[in-house]
Amino acid sequence: MDALSDVSVDVLICDHMFTPRDTPKILDMPLDVHNAMIDINARAYVNLIHRFGNLMTKRGRGAIVIVASGSGLIPAPYTGPYASNKAFQIVFGEALWYETRGTGVDVLVMSAGLMDTQGDALSKYPRWQLADPADAAAETLNAIGRKHLVMPGRPNRLVTLVNTRLMSRRRAVITMGRFMERGLGKTDG
Repeated sequence: MDALSDVSVDVLICDHMFTPRDTPKILDMPLDVHNAMIDINARAYVNLIHRFGNLMTKRGRGAIVIVASGSGLIPAPYTGPYASNKAFQIVFGEALWYETRGTGVDVLVMSAGLMDTQGDALSKYPRWQLADPADAAAETLNAIGRKHLVMPGRPNRLVTLVNTRLMSRRRAVITMGRFMERGLGKTDG
């Protein structure tokens, strides 16, 4: 923060995250890892947005993009702490969007789906659900100032629609749990 004190930031993109590679169950993850996730995935977002959002508001211009995840809308077993942080980012970002209307600061929440950024780590997921990062970035940047929330890619929008509008919440959690078990190579139990 101090290193950037004399830099004018026009666009802040919060796209950092931490989650353990082995995706343990919530109660199997050490408490210090939970706290590190909160520090990186929630507290760091708030710190950056608070600092630069205030500077942008004083200038009367700027943009903040919060890169969240569809898992913040649809609980994703085996990545529950990650999904919880993404839910925080979505709610925080949408509230910030509302509160900064008319200030000259555009706030956009990007609810990403599976991104083709992790090499073989996502090889067990259906290829049609993996979004191209360049396409997602272009769609997101194009939405700044026009929307408050963007879900890049038709597969992402379809999965979100089915899981949040067409299924009961319980059915969506069960469906996502089974999807995550297959994709992460987990077994139930």
